[in-house]
Amino acid sequence: MKMTYQEAYDQLTTLVDEIENEQVPLDELPAKIRLATELITFCQERLRAVETEYQEVIEKLPKR
Repeated sequence: MKMTYQEAYDQLTTLVDEIENEQVPLDELPAKIRLATELITFCQERLRAVETEYQEVIEKLPKR
């Protein structure tokens, strides 16, 4: 299954809340931080892709 932006964002938000509220055992913290980093990268890439698509569509619109 391919993850959507919203799924990644929701998972990232949950991870950040757990880390900030010290709900993650110390032994699990490195793995959680790695996962958070991967989710951040995924979200950034999706946002860049959408921005690029948006710019391409705008450029194709007739100029007034």
